[in-house]
Amino acid sequence: MVIDGAKSSHHDIADRIQPLIQNANVDRIYYCHGFASHFDSNKDKIRALSAVTIVDGNTVDYTLPPHKVFESFQKAMAIRKDYLVVGTSMGGFYAAWLGTELGLPYVAINPAVTPSHSLRKYIGEGSTHYGSRFILREETVEAYNALPFRTDGQGFVALDMGDKVIDPQVTLEVVGDTLPVVTFPDGSHRFDHMHELAAVVRSTFFRSPRRGRP
Repeated sequence: MVIDGAKSSHHDIADRIQPLIQNANVDRIYYCHGFASHFDSNKDKIRALSAVTIVDGNTVDYTLPPHKVFESFQKAMAIRKDYLVVGTSMGGFYAAWLGTELGLPYVAINPAVTPSHSLRKYIGEGSTHYGSRFILREETVEAYNALPFRTDGQGFVALDMGDKVIDPQVTLEVVGDTLPVVTFPDGSHRFDHMHELAAVVRSTFFRSPRRGRP
């Protein structure tokens, strides 16, 4: 199910997604950052989500093998059982994996649906967006060949159709009809419609049925 976020209100989007997501008893958001980035509560995405509810997160090292990255997120999340998992790019890939494995709802934003392809250009030495050096090994990237993007969990995908880093058309093909996908026109890989998406998140997961629509 593909939903045009520019032509639908956040309430209408939520009404279409909610029946497909079970056990969405959430109280906080856990945010998974992207490759070569870090968790920063002052970033625009976190600030937008923080207007909805409390946002937790941690910084992971994506140059580690995939199971180590998963364990790093899982350990940091272990203190609570009521998270909505949200992530962008590589964080979107892990949001889908974490949500599915831990039985939590998730939102994958411009997700890296084939990390074995999208990470290849970073193999070798490089610098993170905040200046730290890293070395990404080929065997780490190759390990993602055995890890498909999870589409069997309780979540949805959000795409900026102007993403030039991860082709949104490829994502639509990978996801198919298995998950709801909310698309926004233009935008970029950084995702330029965070405030609109935050409104969808609020209406889908944090709207009180007793109070109705705000």
